[in-house]
Amino acid sequence: MTRNRLLVLGGAIAAAVVAVVVIVVVAGGGSSSPSTTTTAVTQPGGGTEAKSTFEGVPQRGDTLGKASAPVTLTVFEDPQCPFCRQWNIDTLPTVVQNYVRTGRIKIVYRGVVVIGDNSLVGLAAIYAAAEQDKLWQMAEALYERQGGENSGWITVPLVRAAAREIGLNPAKVVAAMRSSAVTSAIRQSVNEAQSLGINRTPTFAIQKQLGTLQQLQVSGLGPADFTPALDQALQ
Repeated sequence: MTRNRLLVLGGAIAAAVVAVVVIVVVAGGGSSSPSTTTTAVTQPGGGTEAKSTFEGVPQRGDTLGKASAPVTLTVFEDPQCPFCRQWNIDTLPTVVQNYVRTGRIKIVYRGVVVIGDNSLVGLAAIYAAAEQDKLWQMAEALYERQGGENSGWITVPLVRAAAREIGLNPAKVVAAMRSSAVTSAIRQSVNEAQSLGINRTPTFAIQKQLGTLQQLQVSGLGPADFTPALDQALQ
């Protein structure tokens, strides 16, 4: 159900993300040429969930939902993780509709690396989109296009296509991927996961007002398994 591997060391994450993103930008096509983007992107995409799931839902940075929501659900994910994709595609729309839109919870994204360096490029794109308050849309758009683990599928042309799908300026997203703010966000996320002993994805944690962060135990990633566990945690 979850992927259990060691996280990239927090102390090395800043240098790693800068190096990996720069390499991909240079090798994967930093140009805004439409012909480059069209020929390089081979993964499927263009679905509707990346836009429709979050339409009209308040979003600020890494947080989805009303600021006043009494409970926070924190989700630790790797963009290359197939189990994370399963939860996002199959279950997240239900959670957003029944819990986030109703103001019962807000969801916080924490990107981590459990699979490989290419995950860093995905995280850079996701946190770059957060600067325009579309982090969750970018994560979903990448899952729509997910390729094989460590196959190098997260490229700049693919990120550009995802950015266009969710209504962002592709060049602006790619530029932000190399920023110190994005590097810092990834580093902080990885460090938080390490401090909590989290080394698998997806991992879910619940925090009520004035409470502590508690890991949410789920028997499966589909709505029929996930929502009962969430209901129990909300009692």
